[in-house]
Amino acid sequence: MSAAILWSARPHVLHVTVPPAPVPYLAADETRVARWARKLPADRRLKVGIVWQGNPTVAADRGRSVPLREFAPLSRIEGVRLISLQTHHGLDQLSDLPAEMTIELLGNEFDAGHDAFLDSAAIMMNLDLFISSDTAMAHLAGALGRPVWIALKRVADWRWRREGEDTPWYPTARLFRQRKAGDWGEVFSRMTFELAQIAYLKRRGDT
Repeated sequence: MSAAILWSARPHVLHVTVPPAPVPYLAADETRVARWARKLPADRRLKVGIVWQGNPTVAADRGRSVPLREFAPLSRIEGVRLISLQTHHGLDQLSDLPAEMTIELLGNEFDAGHDAFLDSAAIMMNLDLFISSDTAMAHLAGALGRPVWIALKRVADWRWRREGEDTPWYPTARLFRQRKAGDWGEVFSRMTFELAQIAYLKRRGDT
């Protein structure tokens, strides 16, 4: 999985400018998928995985990561449960959540081994949607062909182009771009509206 993630997250290293393979080009371990299916909630609420923080030590992360509190409106939608797939950086923000914001955690065993992303990939196969800032995890979801919404800063990485909600890299991805630099509130307002419609249809049994 490491090589595939490399060309997704760092294609310039391999001199790649267009996707060299149809999506999905990664597959999760079926045993792990089944194991996490038993661990994740089994009710009819939408299971939405989230990641908010990239590596803050790299220059590219400036303005790219999203404060966790911006996800709060999503957590208040009826019929939605947010599940954190965040590891390492950004976990400190869980101790200072806004009022009525609930996020479910996956426990210490989540991606605890030496092979990164294996549990993440298995969990994504059990989610209805994954929402992330511009991180390797967003690329993983796209490579797996999973529904993923990606929150992008005003001037995003070249892979996402300058405009539009889609990307040739990942047909299952939807891009939510800042219309004003630094304004994540407006981005998540749009996401909240869209996710609320999906949750409503699921409650009605239309999805």
